[in-house]
Amino acid sequence: MNRENNEIMELVDHAVNGDKTSLEMLAAGVQDMVFNLALRMLGTVPDAEDATQEILIRVISNLSSFRKESAFQTWVYRLAVNYLLDYKKVHVRKISAGFRVLWK
Repeated sequence: MNRENNEIMELVDHAVNGDKTSLEMLAAGVQDMVFNLALRMLGTVPDAEDATQEILIRVISNLSSFRKESAFQTWVYRLAVNYLLDYKKVHVRKISAGFRVLWK
């Protein structure tokens, strides 16, 4: 592990133990990556902003389940991708259901 990764793992430990500053630093460190991924996958800024907020909430809520078997950014990326794929499925269903109503 490199020095930066060790520092991130320390932040994770501190955040899990209730250190608000460490938690804020972790969230701030991945926020741009999450937003850019959401924007690429969803295509609109408002959807990307909403998804980013939800993903960061999930990161914070599930931080204690991070097992440190991978880099923190890798874990966040996977969590984000899973959320975004589900988000797209739900919204495609809502849109197609709306079209069905229009065509009846």
